[in-house]
Amino acid sequence: MRSLTALLTAPLLTAALLASCGAGPATPAAGAPTTPPTTAPASLTVRLETLAVTGALNVPGTLRVNGRGPADLTVTARDVQGAPVSVTLNASGTDTLIGVTGTAAARGPVMLSVQAGAARASVTLPLLRASAAPIMGGTYQAGGAVPWQGGVLLRAVANAGADARHALMGSAGAEVTALPFPVTGLDTLTGHAVAPDGSVWVAVRGATAAGSELIRRAPDGTLTRVPAGTTETLSSLGVTPDGRVWAVVYGQARLLSAAPDGTRGELPLGSVPDALTVSADGALLLTRRGDSPAVLRVDPASGAVRTYPVGTPGVSVPAAPTPAPDGTLLFTETRAGSAWRLDPRSGAQVALPLPAGARAGALAAAPDGSVWVSDPSAGTLLRVADGVAAQVPLGGAARALTVTPDGRVWFELGGQLITLN
Repeated sequence: MRSLTALLTAPLLTAALLASCGAGPATPAAGAPTTPPTTAPASLTVRLETLAVTGALNVPGTLRVNGRGPADLTVTARDVQGAPVSVTLNASGTDTLIGVTGTAAARGPVMLSVQAGAARASVTLPLLRASAAPIMGGTYQAGGAVPWQGGVLLRAVANAGADARHALMGSAGAEVTALPFPVTGLDTLTGHAVAPDGSVWVAVRGATAAGSELIRRAPDGTLTRVPAGTTETLSSLGVTPDGRVWAVVYGQARLLSAAPDGTRGELPLGSVPDALTVSADGALLLTRRGDSPAVLRVDPASGAVRTYPVGTPGVSVPAAPTPAPDGTLLFTETRAGSAWRLDPRSGAQVALPLPAGARAGALAAAPDGSVWVSDPSAGTLLRVADGVAAQVPLGGAARALTVTPDGRVWFELGGQLITLN
């Protein structure tokens, strides 16, 4: 099957071809030069609304044809590899919804030709394939995920059972296996990150007076434990190119860090951050709520901070900072349910074009420039590309949404690890 990147870089919409229609030429005035008759273009607007998925998720693709009824349209579809494709047409007010369902043999993309009289449009529809792997018998709920060894490494929600909250769950294929850490009792893994050398860092909320700690598991299995010096929860881990891990300390105006050799450090801030991520150039990107909601860009070496005010003072709660391949930063506005793109070079901010009523949860940036957004309230997954949002109905919340460097989309749904390829 073609990769997700290859599929999704195919054009989703095409411009309508020009076709002639109209009356004959008017009679020219006496002595006026004769001009050839003019023709008016006929247009056909086709918009992708639902991505087609086969395999573990059986989701028909849906395209909307504006202002045309089913009786007006002729639609043909074929899989590029010749597999059968089913097409249905249904009225939706004055529009038509074209449903496209691929068979188990279909590998996509699907090529559609839509015609209404003289107007024509050719559309390439991606056909995604989903696979599913149960996690701990299907009872698992993920609280976060990061790319790891060609797949993903999951962390359970903080109130999970002991088996889940004392280990990470990793998968690069059909099986999910545990990566345990030396924590017991009421201890809980509250954050995790993967370093450039493949080592795995976790934050542990300790249940004793010893407080929280950071633990590094090297690729050879060697463990390094770094006491945090606080009983507050550590979260939102990120690793800079030098291998140092950084963590948000709940309720405190500072960041905690630890080097691979176990050396602990901290970076004071002028305000309390909520979430942290690391940009491609090694800067620390933070979100902050309160009277001055903002995104902060922090130089980990000098501590220099650049502040980007966002949202409404005293109201907005920016969250889920996510670096995009083009150097911009994506984030959500929790209370409004919106999602935004911030250009750190100019400070310009643009809202992502989510459907009416959608509420953004998690974000993930794909290598092809598209953005995947979970909408837990509606139980859908959205892909935003070229100013258009297309959905994948899931019937539940997609947790720990992640896109790996090969373009595959990963998330936990109902105790299953789902992969869209």
